[in-house]
This record gives sequence, structure tokens and C-alpha cells, in this order.
Amino acid sequence: MTQTIKTPKIELIHWIDTFAIEDEWYDINTPHPPRHIYTCGYLVGEDDKYVHLATTFDIDSETYSVAIAIYKPCIQHRDTLAAPGYH
Repeated sequence: MTQTIKTPKIELIHWIDTFAIEDEWYDINTPHPPRHIYTCGYLVGEDDKYVHLATTFDIDSETYSVAIAIYKPCIQHRDTLAAPGYH
């Protein structure tokens, strides 16, 4: 018997992150390419500014842990890897 587990969908998000430039001297023409980041997790929340992904989801209590809020203007691409309620 296959049991359906109630979970949020799982997404893979490609986004551009902010980053610190080392404490050194740089020529004004020195390029600083953006940091391309891929984050995968349970979609536990979303509003008009942020997407909230968590790495851990407890199906019994429907709670999550270890989450990140990704600022939407930084998002380059989103893919759904697993639909909600997969088993």
C-alpha cells in the first residue's frame, strides 16, 4: 500500500547572491562577477518579496527547519522538482 505524504512542493531555485569583495586594493576596472547560487528545498512560504525554502520538513508536525528567504528580484529561474503531497 502506497501512502501519500503531505509535504510542500520541492523547488530548485537559481539566483544571484550578494557577496563581499576581499579587503584588498583593486583597480577600478577589476571585474567582480556575480555569484550564481542554486538552492533546493521545500517551498514553505512565499510572499510578494521572498521565496522561503527549507531543507528539513517534519511530516507529523508539519513544521520545518533550516530555511532561507530568497529575494525575488535575485531569482533567475525556478523549477518544481516534486509536487506537493508526493509519496
